[in-house]
Amino acid sequence: MTVLARKQGAALVIRDRKLGIFTDKGFTPVDFKVELAMKLASRLQYTPLVPAQEMEEPELLRFLMERPA
Repeated sequence: MTVLARKQGAALVIRDRKLGIFTDKGFTPVDFKVELAMKLASRLQYTPLVPAQEMEEPELLRFLMERPA
């Protein structure tokens, strides 16, 4: 998965070329373009990851439980 932005407990990701939100409950696809999703994520206080990071699901779950810097 490519992690674009995160906040504690959730991340905006691209998985299998689909954009979505990933939480401990799994992946939920969203029907937005990446640019619009990033603007919305900013309003929802997600922290963008620059550059985006590639992570496997177990690594991402641990990452989401950490406090954002």
